Amino acid sequence: MPPLRSEQKSRHAETPLQMPTARQALRSLGRAFRLRCPHCGRGWVLTPWGRVRKRCTACGFRFERTDDSYFSGAMFFGLLMGEGLFAVALLLVVVANWPNVPWDALTYGAPLGMLLILPLLLPFSKVVWLAIDVLVRPVLPEEQY
Repeated sequence: MPPLRSEQKSRHAETPLQMPTARQALRSLGRAFRLRCPHCGRGWVLTPWGRVRKRCTACGFRFERTDDSYFSGAMFFGLLMGEGLFAVALLLVVVANWPNVPWDALTYGAPLGMLLILPLLLPFSKVVWLAIDVLVRPVLPEEQY
């Protein structure tokens, strides 16, 4: 039987883990903040419509690193970012309006705002998930062209 092409090979997450240095973590965070490829820092991870590309346009790194719903871990980071954004917004509203805090508006507006913002954060949380994964699980040669 002929060998499978690299796109058809099974992808898995059993690659060696590494403890990143502070410099690597800051570089990875900067690339994620700019929505760039976590491996090379040059190519874009997202399309203009917010979808994750299959590969980096600069280095050929395959963004979906495993076969089994790779970006499901991004939901955790999306929720984490959404809750952090909510906490900061709540704190700012309370501090700015103290002692006459609009509790009724916060009671109804905060959940509505969360429902609207969480789907918008999902593409960005995928970039954060990918950056953290590349940080602790370095890219193997077979994950590129």
